[in-house]
Amino acid sequence: MRMKAAVLYEVNQPLVIEEIELDPPKSGEMLIKLVATGVCHSDVHYYTGDVPREFPIILGHEGAGIVEQVGEGVTSVQPGDHVVLTFLPSCGRCRWCHTGHPNMCDLGAKLRTGKYLDDTYRHHRASDGKDINSFLFVSTYAEYTISPEASVLKVPDYLPLERLCLLGCGFTTGFGAATNAAHIKPGETVTIVGCGGLGLAAVQGAALSGAGKIIAVDVHEAKLSMAKQFGATHTIVNRHNWKEVVEEIHEITWGVGTDYSFEFVGSDQTDETVKICYEGLRKGGTLFMVGVGRVSKKTLPIGPTNFSLWRKKLQGVLFGDAQFRVDIPRYIDLYQQGQIKLDEMVTQEFRLEEINTCFQNLLDGSKMARQVIRYD
Repeated sequence: MRMKAAVLYEVNQPLVIEEIELDPPKSGEMLIKLVATGVCHSDVHYYTGDVPREFPIILGHEGAGIVEQVGEGVTSVQPGDHVVLTFLPSCGRCRWCHTGHPNMCDLGAKLRTGKYLDDTYRHHRASDGKDINSFLFVSTYAEYTISPEASVLKVPDYLPLERLCLLGCGFTTGFGAATNAAHIKPGETVTIVGCGGLGLAAVQGAALSGAGKIIAVDVHEAKLSMAKQFGATHTIVNRHNWKEVVEEIHEITWGVGTDYSFEFVGSDQTDETVKICYEGLRKGGTLFMVGVGRVSKKTLPIGPTNFSLWRKKLQGVLFGDAQFRVDIPRYIDLYQQGQIKLDEMVTQEFRLEEINTCFQNLLDGSKMARQVIRYD
Protein backbone atom coordinates (compact mmCIF):
# COMPACT_ATOMS: atom_id res chain seq x y z
CA MET A 1 0.00 0.00 0.00
CA ARG A 2 1.02 3.63 -0.46
CA MET A 3 1.10 6.26 2.26
CA LYS A 4 2.75 9.53 3.25
CA ALA A 5 5.76 9.52 5.54
CA ALA A 6 8.47 11.93 6.73
CA VAL A 7 11.85 10.66 5.55
CA LEU A 8 15.23 11.80 6.85
CA TYR A 9 17.96 11.59 4.19
CA GLU A 10 20.84 13.55 5.72
CA VAL A 11 22.01 14.94 9.03
CA ASN A 12 20.67 18.43 9.75
CA GLN A 13 18.55 18.48 6.59
CA PRO A 14 14.75 18.91 6.58
CA LEU A 15 12.68 15.73 6.62
CA VAL A 16 10.96 15.10 3.29
CA ILE A 17 7.23 14.29 3.13
CA GLU A 18 6.80 11.76 0.33
CA GLU A 19 4.96 8.71 -0.92
CA ILE A 20 6.16 5.42 0.54
CA GLU A 21 5.30 1.86 -0.40
CA LEU A 22 4.56 -0.21 2.71
CA ASP A 23 4.65 -4.01 2.61
CA PRO A 24 1.79 -6.01 4.18
CA PRO A 25 2.40 -7.53 7.62
CA LYS A 26 4.31 -10.80 7.80
CA SER A 27 4.03 -13.51 10.44
CA GLY A 28 3.90 -12.01 13.94
CA GLU A 29 3.30 -8.48 12.62
CA MET A 30 0.39 -6.09 12.15
CA LEU A 31 -0.57 -3.12 10.00
CA ILE A 32 -1.54 -0.09 12.08
CA LYS A 33 -3.23 3.11 10.94
CA LEU A 34 -1.59 5.75 13.10
CA VAL A 35 -3.80 8.29 14.84
CA ALA A 36 -1.13 10.26 16.69
CA THR A 37 2.55 10.34 17.59
CA GLY A 38 4.48 12.36 20.10
CA VAL A 39 7.58 14.23 18.93
CA CYS A 40 10.33 13.07 21.25
CA HIS A 41 13.75 14.66 21.59
CA SER A 42 15.32 11.24 21.05
CA ASP A 43 14.38 11.52 17.36
CA VAL A 44 16.38 14.73 17.13
CA HIS A 45 19.54 12.82 18.14
CA TYR A 46 19.46 11.15 14.72
CA TYR A 47 18.57 14.36 12.91
CA THR A 48 21.64 16.11 14.37
CA GLY A 49 23.94 13.10 14.11
CA ASP A 50 24.51 12.90 17.87
CA VAL A 51 23.54 9.25 17.50
CA PRO A 52 24.52 7.91 14.05
CA ARG A 53 22.10 5.84 11.95
CA GLU A 54 21.93 4.74 8.32
CA PHE A 55 19.82 6.88 5.96
CA PRO A 56 17.23 7.17 4.60
CA ILE A 57 15.07 6.48 7.63
CA ILE A 58 11.51 7.09 8.85
CA LEU A 59 11.80 8.25 12.46
CA GLY A 60 9.12 8.46 15.17
CA HIS A 61 8.67 6.08 18.08
CA GLU A 62 5.90 7.38 20.39
CA GLY A 63 2.76 6.39 18.52
CA ALA A 64 -0.77 5.09 18.90
CA GLY A 65 -3.27 3.91 16.34
CA ILE A 66 -5.83 1.34 15.19
CA VAL A 67 -5.01 -2.16 13.96
CA GLU A 68 -6.09 -2.69 10.34
CA GLN A 69 -4.62 -6.10 9.54
CA VAL A 70 -2.76 -8.83 11.44
CA GLY A 71 -0.27 -11.37 10.18
CA GLU A 72 -0.16 -15.09 10.88
CA GLY A 73 0.27 -16.00 14.54
CA VAL A 74 -0.80 -12.67 16.04
CA THR A 75 -3.12 -13.35 18.98
CA SER A 76 -3.03 -10.36 21.33
CA VAL A 77 -4.88 -7.97 19.02
CA GLN A 78 -7.30 -8.04 16.11
CA PRO A 79 -8.40 -5.52 13.45
CA GLY A 80 -10.20 -2.57 15.01
CA ASP A 81 -8.28 -2.69 18.30
CA HIS A 82 -6.72 0.52 19.60
CA VAL A 83 -3.03 0.16 20.45
CA VAL A 84 -0.02 1.98 21.83
CA LEU A 85 3.33 1.25 20.18
CA THR A 86 6.31 0.86 22.49
CA PHE A 87 9.75 1.88 21.23
CA LEU A 88 11.25 -1.20 22.89
CA PRO A 89 9.91 -4.69 22.09
CA SER A 90 9.28 -7.41 24.65
CA CYS A 91 9.25 -11.03 23.50
CA GLY A 92 8.15 -12.42 26.88
CA ARG A 93 10.50 -15.39 26.51
CA CYS A 94 14.12 -14.27 26.97
CA ARG A 95 16.03 -14.08 30.26
CA TRP A 96 15.46 -10.33 30.62
CA CYS A 97 11.70 -10.50 30.09
CA HIS A 98 11.42 -13.39 32.55
CA THR A 99 13.44 -11.61 35.24
CA GLY A 100 11.37 -8.43 35.16
CA HIS A 101 13.46 -6.39 32.71
CA PRO A 102 11.47 -6.31 29.44
CA ASN A 103 13.21 -3.04 28.56
CA MET A 104 16.37 -5.15 28.10
CA CYS A 105 14.68 -7.78 25.88
CA ASP A 106 17.02 -9.63 23.51
CA LEU A 107 14.96 -8.44 20.54
CA GLY A 108 16.48 -5.03 21.16
CA ALA A 109 19.69 -6.25 19.53
CA LYS A 110 18.04 -5.68 16.14
CA LEU A 111 16.65 -2.22 16.82
CA ARG A 112 19.55 -0.38 15.20
CA THR A 113 19.63 -2.36 11.95
CA GLY A 114 16.82 -0.48 10.22
CA LYS A 115 15.30 -3.86 9.34
CA TYR A 116 12.58 -5.96 10.92
CA LEU A 117 13.01 -9.16 12.91
CA ASP A 118 13.39 -11.27 9.76
CA ASP A 119 16.21 -8.98 8.52
CA THR A 120 14.16 -7.49 5.68
CA TYR A 121 12.66 -4.05 5.05
CA ARG A 122 9.00 -3.01 5.04
CA HIS A 123 9.31 0.56 3.73
CA HIS A 124 10.29 1.44 0.15
CA ARG A 125 10.41 4.70 -1.74
CA ALA A 126 7.45 4.78 -4.13
CA SER A 127 9.38 6.53 -6.88
CA ASP A 128 12.08 3.87 -7.37
CA GLY A 129 11.56 1.06 -4.82
CA LYS A 130 14.64 1.98 -2.76
CA ASP A 131 14.57 0.42 0.73
CA ILE A 132 14.05 2.83 3.62
CA ASN A 133 15.21 2.05 7.13
CA SER A 134 12.63 1.62 9.84
CA PHE A 135 13.08 3.05 13.32
CA LEU A 136 12.73 0.85 16.41
CA PHE A 137 10.21 -1.40 14.58
CA VAL A 138 7.56 1.37 14.69
CA SER A 139 8.46 4.41 12.46
CA THR A 140 5.54 6.55 13.57
CA TYR A 141 6.18 9.62 11.39
CA ALA A 142 3.94 8.05 8.77
CA GLU A 143 0.24 7.49 8.13
CA TYR A 144 0.61 3.72 8.59
CA THR A 145 3.21 1.42 10.04
CA ILE A 146 4.09 -2.25 10.37
CA SER A 147 4.99 -3.38 13.88
CA PRO A 148 5.79 -6.74 15.46
CA GLU A 149 3.39 -7.98 18.11
CA ALA A 150 6.21 -7.60 20.65
CA SER A 151 6.04 -3.80 20.22
CA VAL A 152 2.28 -3.32 20.53
CA LEU A 153 -0.06 -3.07 23.51
CA LYS A 154 -3.87 -3.03 23.30
CA VAL A 155 -5.55 -0.09 25.08
CA PRO A 156 -9.19 0.95 25.72
CA ASP A 157 -10.96 2.29 22.64
CA TYR A 158 -12.82 5.03 24.52
CA LEU A 159 -9.74 7.05 25.49
CA PRO A 160 -7.95 9.60 23.25
CA LEU A 161 -5.05 8.04 21.36
CA GLU A 162 -3.56 11.52 20.88
CA ARG A 163 -2.84 11.41 24.63
CA LEU A 164 -2.19 7.70 25.17
CA CYS A 165 0.58 7.86 22.55
CA LEU A 166 2.75 9.57 25.19
CA LEU A 167 2.84 6.28 27.10
CA GLY A 168 4.85 4.68 24.29
CA CYS A 169 7.99 6.51 25.37
CA GLY A 170 8.20 9.87 27.14
CA PHE A 171 5.68 9.69 29.94
CA THR A 172 6.51 6.10 30.84
CA THR A 173 10.23 6.89 30.80
CA GLY A 174 9.96 9.89 33.10
CA PHE A 175 7.23 8.66 35.44
CA GLY A 176 8.84 5.23 35.66
CA ALA A 177 12.24 6.68 36.49
CA ALA A 178 10.73 8.19 39.62
CA THR A 179 8.44 5.32 40.59
CA ASN A 180 10.22 2.19 39.31
CA ALA A 181 13.92 3.05 39.34
CA ALA A 182 14.00 5.28 42.43
CA HIS A 183 11.04 3.87 44.41
CA ILE A 184 10.63 7.25 46.09
CA LYS A 185 9.22 7.00 49.60
CA PRO A 186 6.90 9.59 51.18
CA GLY A 187 8.90 12.55 52.44
CA GLU A 188 12.06 11.85 50.43
CA THR A 189 13.63 14.62 48.38
CA VAL A 190 14.27 14.83 44.65
CA THR A 191 16.16 17.02 42.17
CA ILE A 192 14.98 16.88 38.55
CA VAL A 193 17.28 18.54 36.01
CA GLY A 194 15.58 19.14 32.67
CA CYS A 195 11.84 19.84 32.54
CA GLY A 196 10.82 18.72 29.08
CA GLY A 197 8.30 15.94 28.58
CA LEU A 198 10.31 13.32 30.48
CA GLY A 199 11.21 15.62 33.35
CA LEU A 200 7.61 16.77 33.80
CA ALA A 201 6.46 13.14 33.89
CA ALA A 202 9.09 12.47 36.58
CA VAL A 203 7.76 15.44 38.58
CA GLN A 204 4.33 13.79 38.47
CA GLY A 205 5.79 10.46 39.53
CA ALA A 206 7.65 12.03 42.45
CA ALA A 207 4.55 13.95 43.55
CA LEU A 208 2.29 10.89 43.40
CA SER A 209 4.92 8.95 45.39
CA GLY A 210 4.68 11.51 48.18
CA ALA A 211 8.09 13.16 47.80
CA GLY A 212 8.53 15.89 50.41
CA LYS A 213 10.56 18.26 48.25
CA ILE A 214 10.66 18.17 44.46
CA ILE A 215 13.26 20.60 43.11
CA ALA A 216 12.95 21.27 39.37
CA VAL A 217 15.93 22.78 37.53
CA ASP A 218 15.88 24.16 33.98
CA VAL A 219 17.23 27.06 31.93
CA HIS A 220 13.71 28.00 30.79
CA GLU A 221 11.43 29.72 33.30
CA ALA A 222 8.35 28.70 31.27
CA LYS A 223 9.21 25.02 31.75
CA LEU A 224 9.75 25.59 35.47
CA SER A 225 6.30 27.16 35.63
CA MET A 226 4.90 23.97 34.09
CA ALA A 227 6.86 21.90 36.61
CA LYS A 228 5.09 23.79 39.40
CA GLN A 229 1.73 22.87 37.87
CA PHE A 230 2.72 19.19 37.83
CA GLY A 231 3.84 19.09 41.46
CA ALA A 232 7.30 20.64 41.88
CA THR A 233 7.64 22.24 45.31
CA HIS A 234 10.69 24.34 44.36
CA THR A 235 12.17 25.59 41.10
CA ILE A 236 15.65 26.83 40.24
CA VAL A 237 16.65 28.66 37.07
CA ASN A 238 19.98 27.31 35.86
CA ARG A 239 21.97 30.31 34.65
CA HIS A 240 24.90 28.09 33.72
CA ASN A 241 26.54 28.34 37.12
CA TRP A 242 26.29 24.86 38.59
CA LYS A 243 27.75 25.87 41.95
CA GLU A 244 24.97 28.42 42.51
CA VAL A 245 22.33 25.82 41.68
CA VAL A 246 23.89 23.29 44.08
CA GLU A 247 24.00 25.94 46.82
CA GLU A 248 20.27 26.53 46.33
CA ILE A 249 19.57 22.80 46.49
CA HIS A 250 21.51 22.56 49.75
CA GLU A 251 19.69 25.57 51.15
CA ILE A 252 16.29 24.04 50.34
CA THR A 253 17.32 20.73 51.97
CA TRP A 254 18.86 22.27 55.10
CA GLY A 255 22.38 21.54 53.93
CA VAL A 256 21.80 17.82 53.35
CA GLY A 257 21.19 17.46 49.60
CA THR A 258 18.43 15.41 47.97
CA ASP A 259 17.93 11.67 48.24
CA TYR A 260 17.70 11.31 44.45
CA SER A 261 18.55 13.32 41.37
CA PHE A 262 17.54 12.75 37.75
CA GLU A 263 19.34 13.97 34.63
CA PHE A 264 16.86 14.40 31.77
CA VAL A 265 18.76 16.89 29.61
CA GLY A 266 19.91 14.26 27.12
CA SER A 267 21.79 15.44 24.01
CA ASP A 268 22.36 18.88 25.55
CA GLN A 269 23.80 17.15 28.60
CA THR A 270 27.01 18.79 29.80
CA ASP A 271 29.38 18.41 32.71
CA GLU A 272 27.35 21.25 34.23
CA THR A 273 24.07 19.33 34.35
CA VAL A 274 25.71 16.19 35.69
CA LYS A 275 27.52 18.19 38.40
CA ILE A 276 24.25 19.74 39.52
CA CYS A 277 22.76 16.26 39.90
CA TYR A 278 25.80 14.73 41.55
CA GLU A 279 26.91 17.53 43.86
CA GLY A 280 23.32 18.23 44.91
CA LEU A 281 22.93 14.70 46.31
CA ARG A 282 23.11 13.83 49.98
CA LYS A 283 25.54 11.22 51.30
CA GLY A 284 24.53 7.86 49.87
CA GLY A 285 22.16 9.48 47.36
CA THR A 286 21.54 8.15 43.86
CA LEU A 287 21.93 9.92 40.52
CA PHE A 288 19.76 8.47 37.75
CA MET A 289 20.94 9.12 34.19
CA VAL A 290 17.82 9.05 32.01
CA GLY A 291 18.37 11.45 29.10
CA VAL A 292 20.23 9.99 26.10
CA GLY A 293 23.48 11.90 25.65
CA ARG A 294 25.67 12.29 22.60
CA VAL A 295 27.53 9.17 21.55
CA SER A 296 30.71 11.27 21.45
CA LYS A 297 30.49 12.06 25.17
CA LYS A 298 32.58 9.42 26.93
CA THR A 299 33.14 10.73 30.48
CA LEU A 300 31.22 12.08 33.46
CA PRO A 301 32.61 14.63 35.96
CA ILE A 302 32.50 12.34 38.97
CA GLY A 303 35.62 12.09 41.10
CA PRO A 304 36.32 8.49 42.26
CA THR A 305 37.46 9.52 45.75
CA ASN A 306 34.35 11.55 46.46
CA PHE A 307 32.21 8.85 44.85
CA SER A 308 33.58 6.27 47.28
CA LEU A 309 33.81 8.27 50.49
CA TRP A 310 30.34 9.77 50.19
CA ARG A 311 28.82 6.43 49.09
CA LYS A 312 26.92 8.00 46.24
CA LYS A 313 25.39 5.84 43.53
CA LEU A 314 25.04 6.22 39.76
CA GLN A 315 22.40 4.31 37.79
CA GLY A 316 21.24 4.29 34.19
CA VAL A 317 17.51 4.12 33.44
CA LEU A 318 15.95 2.80 30.22
CA PHE A 319 12.24 3.32 29.44
CA GLY A 320 11.57 4.11 33.08
CA ASP A 321 12.59 0.57 34.13
CA ALA A 322 8.97 -0.18 33.30
CA GLN A 323 7.23 -3.53 33.18
CA PHE A 324 5.37 -1.82 30.39
CA ARG A 325 2.71 -4.46 29.71
CA VAL A 326 1.67 -4.01 33.33
CA ASP A 327 2.67 -0.39 33.94
CA ILE A 328 1.04 1.22 30.90
CA PRO A 329 -2.43 -0.15 31.79
CA ARG A 330 -1.81 1.07 35.34
CA TYR A 331 -0.94 4.55 34.06
CA ILE A 332 -4.12 4.52 31.97
CA ASP A 333 -6.14 3.80 35.12
CA LEU A 334 -4.39 6.68 36.91
CA TYR A 335 -5.13 8.96 33.95
CA GLN A 336 -8.81 8.05 34.07
CA GLN A 337 -8.85 8.75 37.81
CA GLY A 338 -7.25 12.17 37.27
CA GLN A 339 -4.16 11.25 39.29
CA ILE A 340 -1.78 11.80 36.38
CA LYS A 341 -1.99 14.48 33.73
CA LEU A 342 -1.56 13.61 30.07
CA ASP A 343 -3.77 16.29 28.49
CA GLU A 344 -1.76 19.04 30.15
CA MET A 345 1.52 17.51 28.91
CA VAL A 346 0.67 18.35 25.30
CA THR A 347 1.61 21.93 24.51
CA GLN A 348 0.56 21.93 20.85
CA GLU A 349 -0.69 19.62 18.09
CA PHE A 350 0.59 19.57 14.50
CA ARG A 351 0.11 17.82 11.17
CA LEU A 352 2.76 15.53 9.67
CA GLU A 353 3.60 18.23 7.12
CA GLU A 354 4.77 20.41 10.04
CA ILE A 355 7.31 17.88 11.35
CA ASN A 356 10.26 20.17 10.61
CA THR A 357 8.65 22.92 12.68
CA CYS A 358 8.36 20.43 15.55
CA PHE A 359 12.05 19.54 15.27
CA GLN A 360 13.05 23.19 15.19
CA ASN A 361 11.01 23.84 18.32
CA LEU A 362 13.01 21.14 20.10
CA LEU A 363 16.31 22.45 18.80
CA ASP A 364 15.42 25.96 19.93
CA GLY A 365 14.68 24.69 23.44
CA SER A 366 11.29 26.37 23.22
CA LYS A 367 8.49 26.36 25.74
CA MET A 368 7.07 23.07 24.46
CA ALA A 369 6.49 20.23 26.93
CA ARG A 370 5.26 17.70 24.37
CA GLN A 371 4.29 18.16 20.75
CA VAL A 372 1.87 15.70 19.15
CA ILE A 373 1.28 15.01 15.46
CA ARG A 374 -2.27 13.95 14.61
CA TYR A 375 -3.25 12.03 11.49
CA ASP A 376 -7.04 11.91 11.75
